[in-house]
Amino acid sequence: MTSSRSNYPYIAVIGDIKDSRKIKDRKNSQTHFAKVLERLNQIYQKDLAAKFTISMGDSFQVLLKNSDYLMDMLFTLELDLMPMEVRIGIGLGDVETEVDPENSLVIDGSCYHRARAMIESIEKSEKQYAQSKSNILLSTGGEIPYQEQVINTIFALETALKTGWTQRQKQIVRAYLANGRNQYAAAKALDIGQSSVNKTLNSTNFYTFDHSLATLQDLIDQL
Repeated sequence: MTSSRSNYPYIAVIGDIKDSRKIKDRKNSQTHFAKVLERLNQIYQKDLAAKFTISMGDSFQVLLKNSDYLMDMLFTLELDLMPMEVRIGIGLGDVETEVDPENSLVIDGSCYHRARAMIESIEKSEKQYAQSKSNILLSTGGEIPYQEQVINTIFALETALKTGWTQRQKQIVRAYLANGRNQYAAAKALDIGQSSVNKTLNSTNFYTFDHSLATLQDLIDQL
């Protein structure tokens, strides 16, 4: 698959664990966090300009060369980190420093500034009533406001769907994706019946959610 994005040289993704100080077993959680990021570094290494790097124990940064697998990467991250929840800011733009492929933390530029601004927007919205809430937001720096609005509205609707999922439902969705979207293989992996997998996929509106992920991927690829 070749990159379909050309207007923005880089994509910075910044994330942090929600309510990390309230996690009871922080040592094991941080170990799990590190393992998840290392796995993503291996899976998506061809798409990374700078690998997933942990910052301050409960945050991370990564720099992407392209948007080709962005939504797949972020949803995999969310499912693999459960029960921890994560805020994610996405910034499209330039870098103004040398790119160190081993350490995203030492790189700076407009894409990072925009990603950080999105994290701040998410945190602000969590403290307000009658405010659209999303755990993922994207910014191009206001260069294409209509497209940004559409993308971030879909992110907010996805967040509304995900918020209603139980941890068990997330486990079943994760197993379904990890087993090639095969319900029988997912059921075998979890030692449950295929009907339970099917029921979960329908009750969580997973297929609608999955379609929205594909739509987001298409929209971002066109930026």
